[in-house]
Amino acid sequence: MKTSFKTLLAAAAFATFATTACSEKTQENAEATAESAASDVSNATEKAADATSNAADNVESDMAPEAGDTAVVQNKETEGLVEETPAKQ
Repeated sequence: MKTSFKTLLAAAAFATFATTACSEKTQENAEATAESAASDVSNATEKAADATSNAADNVESDMAPEAGDTAVVQNKETEGLVEETPAKQ
């Protein structure tokens, strides 16, 4: 489970604020709310990470060569500008 530093900082700040409540019952409710919020953020972060991973997998599978592909890509350094080949008429 991945949680960002900002998420932990926000949860800690909220918990600190919540613990200064007037009554014990209010304090317990605030702590439960802080824990719930941290859990919700953690779950959302995990779902976002999964979605990003799935999107990357989809792009990779979309880029796989298929039968009939004829393009050849060469990764070479150029010495200057790359000129377009004039279209044949």
